[in-house]
Amino acid sequence: MEWDAFETAWHDIGCHTLAGLAAAHPGERLYAAAFHLFYSDRGRILPPALAANTEAAVDQRHGYSTRFAPPEWRWDVLDAASEAMRPWYQRITEEFLNPVSDAAERDAALDALDAAHDAAMARVCRAMTATARRGGIHRSLPPDFLVLILEGQRGDEEAGLIRASVEPQVLASVPELADHLREIEA
Repeated sequence: MEWDAFETAWHDIGCHTLAGLAAAHPGERLYAAAFHLFYSDRGRILPPALAANTEAAVDQRHGYSTRFAPPEWRWDVLDAASEAMRPWYQRITEEFLNPVSDAAERDAALDALDAAHDAAMARVCRAMTATARRGGIHRSLPPDFLVLILEGQRGDEEAGLIRASVEPQVLASVPELADHLREIEA
């Protein structure tokens, strides 16, 4: 698998999608985008959802904030991005799974694919954040905008996915995220 090309495709499609969203909602302050809803079964891997949220859409009720909960975000699934990446996911599934001959090899191949995909998506997040912070996605995005993996379904893995997808200096610049990370690591 040519992971560099895969990451470039996600970066470009993700940035284009976010630029269109920002342009379509000029009065909104987008503060983050996140990949979530990672899915693989024993036969394939699917594109995760790309989500985005605005400051105005953050809800704080009963001691729970939706700031870092993509299923609760204004745009919880930006279908165009995931659909555009679907051919890539077909290809990587075939590359990892077609050469296997039995269930044990299939399980090992899927585990390897999931790990490689997580690492690739973390690199995509870091690259998209860097592009956004340089002003390369849309001029209306704030200087502290970030893209990260927020996969609450993965339980104990979530903190590691956040840390992998956010550079330490970026994490230090977003106190709310650092607080969120401390909460889930507790």
